[in-house]
Amino acid sequence: MKFVSMLISKTKNKKLTKMNPKITTKTKQAITIALAIVAAVSTMMLITSNSQFLEEIREESLAAYGVEPESTVHAALPIANVAAPTTSTSKIFWINTVHLDGLANIHGDPMAMHPPEKFPKSTLPVGGGFVLTPPDKTGAWKFRSFTFDPSMIVVHQGDKVTLHFIGVQGAHHIISVDGIGTFALDRGQIHTVTFIANHPGTINYYCHIHMPNMDGQILVLPAATG
Repeated sequence: MKFVSMLISKTKNKKLTKMNPKITTKTKQAITIALAIVAAVSTMMLITSNSQFLEEIREESLAAYGVEPESTVHAALPIANVAAPTTSTSKIFWINTVHLDGLANIHGDPMAMHPPEKFPKSTLPVGGGFVLTPPDKTGAWKFRSFTFDPSMIVVHQGDKVTLHFIGVQGAHHIISVDGIGTFALDRGQIHTVTFIANHPGTINYYCHIHMPNMDGQILVLPAATG
């Protein structure tokens, strides 16, 4: 309340009295700014305060300029209590097979403002999940990493879980879902598995030919108790 009163007192024209009701252009601008600030403060306070407090701020600020409250800002409406949505026990996920490519050149690329990058002598983990392609005749080289998107899924015990695996990048995959089964997946194909998450814990899914990084986890949380 004091904050709004200070704003109003600074923007009021000293000549604005009952004897001289004429308002100058500068005073009108000051009134507009003050009302805009009041509206902004009211909006923020609406989230944490009740409507009665906001109404007091509005009436005080408008009355200071002789403006009827009904002709400007509408009174704040109370926030209705909204019931929490009912959680579904059927969960569906679409899991893409993708890869990330890091492109570089031992000579750099002046047009793209990329400096030269030496070809690394890294020892990569076995399994096919990482691919390092040596420089070609132009000096370009590439580092590739295979992954699932998403690679982390959260469900609850008792949920019916449906996983749609989509072959997007990578010509061929052999994928396993712990406790469910193993299947092949090629580019452009979709393979679906469905199961009930009976026990809390984790369920892994992974590609046999793109390990160790092309894997994901389904986190099964305990069922809520009443």
